[in-house]
Amino acid sequence: MPDVPTALPDKVAVRALIRARGYTVTEIALKIGRPAATIYAITGRRKARPTGLGILRQLADALSTPRRPVRLSDICNWTGDDDIGSGAETKIPA
Repeated sequence: MPDVPTALPDKVAVRALIRARGYTVTEIALKIGRPAATIYAITGRRKARPTGLGILRQLADALSTPRRPVRLSDICNWTGDDDIGSGAETKIPA
């Protein structure tokens, strides 16, 4: 089984963005098609656990607005090169 790239979410930043955008945890979970327990695990009081980049990209896209885009590095410790744009984009080497 291939390894899934992960990053540690910034719980405080994610919670703040969810509130700033006017969502509840349940509403944002429904918006990205994930169980609310997944978002609670990212924003909860327990120690942060590595989370798949796919989920974090979905979360960043859902919390983005045209005037205030949310980059992956805004909500987690990811420093990879695919921090710009949508998680749906695929980079193909030339």
